[in-house]
Amino acid sequence: MFDFINTVIAAIKDLFEGLFFSSSPEYQKKRQLKGYALELKKLNPPLYHTGKILLPAFGSLLYQLYHFLQPVKAVLDKTVNSPDIRASEKYQNLFFEAILSEEQTKQQRSFNFQARNLLLSKCKNYQEVEHKLQEQIHGFKSFMRLFTTPAFKTREQELIKLFFLSDLCDFDYASFLNRFNNKLQLTAGAPASISQDNFEEVFAGDVVKNLLDFQFIVRNVSITQTTINNVVFLARSAGNFTDEMGAKLEKTLHTVETILANQLKRNTIPMMLKLIQEDPNFEEKITVSEAKPLQEYIDRISENFQADSKRLLKITKETNITGLIEKCFGSTPLKPLEGYNDAINDAIQNLSTISFDWVKPMQLLKAFTEMYFETHYKTFLKSLLIEGFFANKQIEGQYAAIYRSCEMLLGKIKNFEQLFKPKGQCSLVEIQGYIAEIEKGKDMKKQLQKIVEIANMQAKVVVQTGSKAYADLYAFTEHLLEDIKAPTSELITNIKALVVSSKNKESFARLEQDRHIFALFLEIMKNYAVFGSIEKGRPGVPASAPSAAPAKPVQQ
Repeated sequence: MFDFINTVIAAIKDLFEGLFFSSSPEYQKKRQLKGYALELKKLNPPLYHTGKILLPAFGSLLYQLYHFLQPVKAVLDKTVNSPDIRASEKYQNLFFEAILSEEQTKQQRSFNFQARNLLLSKCKNYQEVEHKLQEQIHGFKSFMRLFTTPAFKTREQELIKLFFLSDLCDFDYASFLNRFNNKLQLTAGAPASISQDNFEEVFAGDVVKNLLDFQFIVRNVSITQTTINNVVFLARSAGNFTDEMGAKLEKTLHTVETILANQLKRNTIPMMLKLIQEDPNFEEKITVSEAKPLQEYIDRISENFQADSKRLLKITKETNITGLIEKCFGSTPLKPLEGYNDAINDAIQNLSTISFDWVKPMQLLKAFTEMYFETHYKTFLKSLLIEGFFANKQIEGQYAAIYRSCEMLLGKIKNFEQLFKPKGQCSLVEIQGYIAEIEKGKDMKKQLQKIVEIANMQAKVVVQTGSKAYADLYAFTEHLLEDIKAPTSELITNIKALVVSSKNKESFARLEQDRHIFALFLEIMKNYAVFGSIEKGRPGVPASAPSAAPAKPVQQ
């Protein structure tokens, strides 16, 4: 009785306001809100009551969505939405490459490491390798332009739709449903739907955040037949797939779309929020970063190709100098540096495009320093500095600088190795920790890359300065050895006495004996560092050009 009276009074009031205050903002606001309320009343079953109440049917709808999305979530979480970033990237790559033609797929395979390495291994010399590499780079760039065509732009939008669907799967249904039934248990074996009687009414003002979060996701979800086909494609790609599984997925996704389109409708929650806020102009404030999976794919594939190119160049270069290294150091493998070595580099490269770029030259520099300079040459060369009577003070000063540079090398190498100690700037413990995390699928590449870049920069400096120091020393000793043969020494007046002294005799003999080894070593290092030479006739004066053109520093 009272409800009827209140309804009549409200109708009369509305009529009165419509006749006399129709142009007022307040009236227009009420009219708009009333229109939204009437729209929500048409829903079957009803989800919202004008007293700012979410009805039990809304809870039932959430429950159904949660249940039906579970098998979809399982597929997406295993593939493009996997928490394992390596798995996610793998299936995203597969998603884009699925629309390549057979010929395009064949062409793409020609750019993988194994195929390229096989082709380069047939080259007769280093120049031919460089030429083939340039051909591969040109071909790869041409091929990658394919991914900027409309077909792949469309494919990208399809992948983004899957990301939105993943967001719907990942929504926190449990906390929202808890408002409707705090005893409800969401389990795998639960029925697809349960009676509305299991849910209570909820005051909408208490769940505004839940509604906003849900609407943020729902507004972008659109399940078309293409979307369904793509989910089935990913399920098939993940393995252990049957046609029955595919049929169930398709049926499930059709059911979810029906719930969203018919029961929930796209504008239902926005209207609820306007009524809850009593503001017909209320809109959720959204800041969304635009997803660019296609560009990320292009960048990822390009980075892999570039890393492979660097690795192939390194392999070729080191293969070409293997003979020189054996002549210089023998067949016994060179001792690895602590922390900065092939074993750690392989572990890094197996998981990423990151690499230690100066492993081999650092090994070579350390080996020559320990095996030749420190063991054999140092005694004689140091006595020149201490006991030698230089005819030219300028040349004496230049030699002193050269010797000190060489003498400091072993310390510099050991300081470099200290970087990899537990408390060092490039801690090996930290590197191995990042490797382990990447293996687990964690995104730790940037952290690892930062450490590797520091190590590479330090190694490059040691290789460059060390090679230059030894090149200068070689030029000086070559002139010295020639000067010794002269009747009167023009460089060090007492040199003949120094070379025959018991303290220096053995050291000098090795320096003279190893002239070709010293030259071989520098020839090897020209593959990694840029350095000049010194003319034999005039020590201390840089030559206009090295005896052999040095190679550019290798970014291995």
